[in-house]
Amino acid sequence: MGLGDITRAGVLAAVAECQALGRETFRRRYGFGRALTYVLVVDGDSYDSKAIAGVAHLYSVGTLLSADDFSGGARTVAHRLRALGFTVEDGSTAADSPQQAEPQILLQPRGGARLRGAQNFAKSVRQGIRISDILDVLGDQATTLNALYPDGIARLWGATPTDQANNEKVRALRDRRVGDDVYFYTAKHFFARARILHLFTSSPVARRVWGADSDNATWEHIMALGDVEEFPTPVLAEPVLRQMNVPVPLWSLTLRSPESYRSVLPLLPAKSRPVVPSPLKPPSATATADQLTAEGLLERLGSLRAHRQPGSKTPSRHQPLALLWAISRISADRPRLTPWALFRTEVSPLLADFGLPGSKVTPEYPFWHLRGSNIWEVHGMESDAGTAPRTGALDTHQPVAGLTHTSAELLRDPLIRLQAVIKLCSTYFDGVDLRELLNRVGLAGYATADGLVDEDEEEDTDGQEGAAATERATGPAARRTRTSSQLVRDAAIATRVKELHGHACQICETRLQYKRRPYSEAAHIRGLGTPHDGPDELPNLLCLCPNHHVLFDGLEIYVDVDGVVRHTHGDESVGRLRQHNGHPIDEAHLDYHRTLCELSRITRS
Repeated sequence: MGLGDITRAGVLAAVAECQALGRETFRRRYGFGRALTYVLVVDGDSYDSKAIAGVAHLYSVGTLLSADDFSGGARTVAHRLRALGFTVEDGSTAADSPQQAEPQILLQPRGGARLRGAQNFAKSVRQGIRISDILDVLGDQATTLNALYPDGIARLWGATPTDQANNEKVRALRDRRVGDDVYFYTAKHFFARARILHLFTSSPVARRVWGADSDNATWEHIMALGDVEEFPTPVLAEPVLRQMNVPVPLWSLTLRSPESYRSVLPLLPAKSRPVVPSPLKPPSATATADQLTAEGLLERLGSLRAHRQPGSKTPSRHQPLALLWAISRISADRPRLTPWALFRTEVSPLLADFGLPGSKVTPEYPFWHLRGSNIWEVHGMESDAGTAPRTGALDTHQPVAGLTHTSAELLRDPLIRLQAVIKLCSTYFDGVDLRELLNRVGLAGYATADGLVDEDEEEDTDGQEGAAATERATGPAARRTRTSSQLVRDAAIATRVKELHGHACQICETRLQYKRRPYSEAAHIRGLGTPHDGPDELPNLLCLCPNHHVLFDGLEIYVDVDGVVRHTHGDESVGRLRQHNGHPIDEAHLDYHRTLCELSRITRS
């Protein structure tokens, strides 16, 4: 795939996104520099040609092209854009545009248990920090962070100050810059990387996010990070460190030059190209879309202007099916906009199998008419396309369509996404096998509180053996080889929740013994797997016996707003969830689980 795959519709979609964000934020969000030689001109406004082409490729075929992917240089980009009928001007910014600096490499120790390294990484990098939770201490940084993270979730990491004069840490804090790549290190391996989007110093923000260490110092030198890539297999650090003349093991924040970075790139994983970039601001061109709230989104999902057959009051399922499919793309971090050809290929079978009896398979109908919901947009059709373009016109123009920025960003919130699925299922799919439907559209993870995890994932990672072993066959079992990417769970917090409760189930008070040891299970309230994407932290855990763990994960029981445990089907009380002062439980996670049980009721009715 390359420049030849970019479509006119993809370019128009990228331009619309750039208009919404502004050129600087758009470039920074996608990792591009300012145009030096060629600029794209649309309706009198100028755009950076490479940045537009890279994002246009994302919306044309599903893969973002980075600045490094344009092997032929800016001239080939300009040639492709002109071939698509766009105006590209030469040399309009060459005089006043500085050359974009190559990234340096910043080596960042995560910190061990004493510094709460794993918990802090999970909290502020993997999960992110709600800007609204720290707004009162952000001061003038609020504007910048809100621009960088339009979904309201900031990915932050900090470093404590040092009183040394000129050591590695001092030089790293002094010379690091926006655009550098950060590699996170622990246990002799690099396990993640991200790009620096912004740098600032704030003790109040650091204390709010991470607290303080044993010396009452806090991590006040803060980096705001872009998309975080956690490596499926951690990278052995020693060869990388030695190549750059860094002492082994890595003890301190360390910065190395672009030249050193280039020398170790062959030892590091190739950069993955995110299918979906970090959340983006909604387009400002449509005021009603900008003002969309979660409640408004759900209202629009429940009142689609769906076609009805003559004499029938039942709305067509074509639009709801397309929206479920689109929501599954958001859940899977796929592009929110898709080309017509892909939409038709993936949505047509859903219309055939789950549409109303006797209805025709017409994917062009939802592709075009969902615009009337004000949560869907189409790019690449001419203004004279009419009220219902035929498939031939769509085949010719190959437009792209999908959820608007605003609706897509709202749906990145797991609870809003779940509520949207419930709204669609309960409103439009009476009599449909909803479990099969959700499985087909890519939302099978809603069947359990765990979500979709690898088959060989185990809930406990603190060394306890499972009490219920599978029956053993006589003779050796068959084997198979496979490579998998597993969720990284924090064994320390699983152990912590069990110890706080003395291995007693918070529902039934049962204390089990297995092989002369106490046995209990740490259950995540909002599952770590897709599409729940829950955090691995103490407020998202319960200490349960195996029986109640199975029932909780299987959505057979839930905790109501008063702390009473109830059966999902029938609402009979099981008992009260026992609390512990040292174990705060996040009500938002319990609310998510309750909502998930509501979906379970619908799918089984």
